Amino acid sequence: MRASRSLKAISTGLALIAIVVVAIIAGVAGYYAGQSAAAEAASAAYQEGYDAGYQAGLADGRQQALQEVSPVLPSEIKIGCIMSLTGFLGPMGENIVKGVELAVNEVNARGGIAGRKIKLIVEDDGTDPTKGLEALKKLVEVDGCQVVIGPMASGVLRALGNYTNEHKVVLISPTATAPYITTEFPDDYVFRTVGSDTLQGKALGEILVDRGASKVVILVIDNAYGVGIMEEAMKVLNDRVVKTIRYDPSKLDFTTELQTIKDLNPDAVLYVGYYEDGKIMFKQALEMGLDNILWVCAEGVYGDPMFEEPAAAKFMEKACIGTRPSAPVGLTSYELFRKKFKEAYGEEPPMYSDTAYDATMMAILAIAKAGEYDGPKIREALIDISQTFMGATGYKLFDENGDQLYQVYEIWDVVEEDGKYKFVGTGYWP
Repeated sequence: MRASRSLKAISTGLALIAIVVVAIIAGVAGYYAGQSAAAEAASAAYQEGYDAGYQAGLADGRQQALQEVSPVLPSEIKIGCIMSLTGFLGPMGENIVKGVELAVNEVNARGGIAGRKIKLIVEDDGTDPTKGLEALKKLVEVDGCQVVIGPMASGVLRALGNYTNEHKVVLISPTATAPYITTEFPDDYVFRTVGSDTLQGKALGEILVDRGASKVVILVIDNAYGVGIMEEAMKVLNDRVVKTIRYDPSKLDFTTELQTIKDLNPDAVLYVGYYEDGKIMFKQALEMGLDNILWVCAEGVYGDPMFEEPAAAKFMEKACIGTRPSAPVGLTSYELFRKKFKEAYGEEPPMYSDTAYDATMMAILAIAKAGEYDGPKIREALIDISQTFMGATGYKLFDENGDQLYQVYEIWDVVEEDGKYKFVGTGYWP
């Protein structure tokens, strides 16, 4: 497994990035001063400056950056949010929106943008592309939003691309990961604060190779998310793949697909699914005796809702490991976010609440930098902001497609302790 092969390299590289960032923007805004993803690699003097700069900067420097803006902004600044609060991703969306709310509440508690409060308008897309487009049209044409956080699902985001670009509205997804999402349209208005599945597909494939899998079945939900990971993983697995299976999640009966896997007798399955279909998939896989082979899973089935089905939880404990996007190891800015989230909601931050927080904070700072509530100007400001933004999930520099330049993945496992199941981290990729 590649769980620990590059931790030192990650820390060192991020330390260099952070030092360059601090050098570029020193004296401009305290918020950016001294942020580092690898404080242990820095000198004691730098560490002292880091702690002081980050703590003071996050409050005072960000406040200064948000107040010293053009007076032409509207009296109330609207930020739209499209989340899957129902449908296949409903259980996940209810938690992710908390990261958006946390950022908005933090800024509003300090006076908003130049004294103007932010109004957050949340719409539910039901994990459905048609509903997602309706939600976006409402946010833009009725509410007048020029920047929107979301949506979550890659298929929904793809359905919004043309409308987003035609109306020049900035869209920042904290969760959509399909590789092609940001490359279909040149110079578009779509960004994301999570890594592309070009990276996760490679991670899943390399984990299977490292585990010695020589006969792999790829089983994926038949949408942009599942197919995107499948295509990237196949580049790594090559002739180790004996079968690819795409399934319709709405069937909620997967015995045919599972029987095909059983007949092929592979030594591993690469699985991509969501909560509702995943719970049934794993329950039926346990009933069919498929818990004696390795299942390597993407992050769509990471989360406590999976344990609502006891048989699925038991199957995961016996057969599954997987990946999920993660903040770099030892990132101080994540720990500060984690503390604020726990104070606000009384729980640990769920997956993607951190990327949602970063997406929202970047949008807010971009509005402040643009000085006008105007989509094209916010877009250009967002690109500039990304060059110096160290968020809860790390350095957020966008490439030419609006994608993150890197993404760390935690490798997870499921264990049973005192009759309860829980996820545990077992390492990181790369």
